[in-house]
Amino acid sequence: MEGQPQSRAEDVRFSDAIHRSRFGEQLEAHLRIPRLKPRTDDELPVPAPPRQRYPVPLGPALRELIGARELLRTFVERDLRLRYRQAALGAAWAIFQPLLLMVVFTLAFGRIAKVGSEGAPYAVFSYSALVPWGFFAGSVNYGVTNIVGNAPIVRKIALPRDVIPIASVLSAGVDFVVSGLILMGMLFAYGYTPRLTWLAYPVLFVILAEFALMATLLATLVTVYFRDTRFAIPTLLQVLLFASPVAYPLSKVLRGLPPGLRRAYPYIDPMAPLMDGLRRVLLHGRWPQWGPVGSAAVIGTASLVVVYRWYKQVDPRFADVI
Repeated sequence: MEGQPQSRAEDVRFSDAIHRSRFGEQLEAHLRIPRLKPRTDDELPVPAPPRQRYPVPLGPALRELIGARELLRTFVERDLRLRYRQAALGAAWAIFQPLLLMVVFTLAFGRIAKVGSEGAPYAVFSYSALVPWGFFAGSVNYGVTNIVGNAPIVRKIALPRDVIPIASVLSAGVDFVVSGLILMGMLFAYGYTPRLTWLAYPVLFVILAEFALMATLLATLVTVYFRDTRFAIPTLLQVLLFASPVAYPLSKVLRGLPPGLRRAYPYIDPMAPLMDGLRRVLLHGRWPQWGPVGSAAVIGTASLVVVYRWYKQVDPRFADVI
């Protein structure tokens, strides 16, 4: 009985030795196989054909996207569930985030810096711009890692991959609706009643949604190849927040610019006339500046078409990269 453990240990060592010897023989046989040396383009007998670029027509791409509307709805529902799952306040965070920023802006810019609010209470002045800004920033932030986070789906399932960033924009739109209800309550509480200029709000929001979708597609595309953008884009959005007339009126920006740049600034920064217009139609009963708004609409539409075509040309290679 005492010799059994020793014999078992000897058997294990003997089998390991056999396994290593067989592995060594197989490795030597594998190394003796002649390998083909890779050839460069200069060694080919004929010039290499140019790389083919296959255009992606927008019509079939949009029809495929429309056909995947049920899948799009599923992604939106899943994003909302995952975002607020195991959160004590749940979807109420969609309300508290812009409200918290409103409180900070009211103290920092309204009470301390006194940047002005064009005659409106600063709380509703800032919140009326923070709600649409939150939609834009939320769309981009949600879309930064959406393709990378859905890597198993992208690798294994054939689907239009533009569904994933579009779902991020739509889920941010749900947050916008919830925050917009609070904004309506604040407007009525401060004595603002519906006016004819409120009809321009959906037009301005559609233009803002174009920029949000374009930025989300671009952020998704860049993040697939350069993961550093996960850290750079939130910082860039913070810079853009303070560079746009969200916490302060557009008139204060124009007064601080050189005279030659004042008329061109609303055309250079498309977010400026949009933020100012969304606030103007709600609080002041004035129509937006249609010239800069029209320029922003043209820039947003053109950039969305260009980025979407680029996205559709590159997204078949996403599975090989992520």
